[in-house]
Amino acid sequence: MPRKTLVGTRVAITGGTYGIGKEAALAFLAAGADVAIGDADAGKVRAITAQFNRIHGADAVGLPLEVTDDVRFAEFLATAERRLGGLDVVVNAADVEPTGSFLAESGPESDRQIDTNLRAVIIGSRLAGLRFAEQGHGHIVNIGSAIGVTAALGAAVYCATKHAVIGLGTALHRGLAGQGVLVSTIAPGYAPDAQMVADAIVDCVEYRRGGLVVVPPNGWFRTAMPDPAQLRHTMRRMLGIM
Repeated sequence: MPRKTLVGTRVAITGGTYGIGKEAALAFLAAGADVAIGDADAGKVRAITAQFNRIHGADAVGLPLEVTDDVRFAEFLATAERRLGGLDVVVNAADVEPTGSFLAESGPESDRQIDTNLRAVIIGSRLAGLRFAEQGHGHIVNIGSAIGVTAALGAAVYCATKHAVIGLGTALHRGLAGQGVLVSTIAPGYAPDAQMVADAIVDCVEYRRGGLVVVPPNGWFRTAMPDPAQLRHTMRRMLGIM
């Protein structure tokens, strides 16, 4: 049985009805945390929240959320804070997967990845950062990708968004620490195991690990820089650890 190591921790998760966001919500609930999830599909939010509560006997909160809208994102966090009795952690897990060849990808397809994978993370990080800086503590967890550092063939725009998320996280990790705000950037490999990534997210919160956290990939992927030593060197350089 999982240890209830995060009892009393209040967590808001975007993209909480699918993929990494959903697995992160399950992992936090298993650790005893109080959880609110958000998604644009209100019906799916209700269904997934009911499923969570059946599994864990918890009282998870499901809320509508449009991550690319500043006002609606702020409303999501305010409602989550009110329903949970406070807010300690925000996980920006909403994500749009790559669509294929850069030259074949349409403008709207690229825009959707940029809006969800990057702009929404900036919005969520700023809103959470303001709230956490005011209360003197809090933890922001963003989802990058190892291919945001190495690049992967057939996913150019996706790689660009994740590269930016890693850069954002590195800057925020350094810039907000003095205000009591911890920032972690999770960097899974290509086609990651969502449960493994979720465990890494919970581990960061439980042990207060900030900075860049690399999660091993689930299988092989094609990369523009396949040398593992080069990957480690690049990540260390981005974090200023030389």
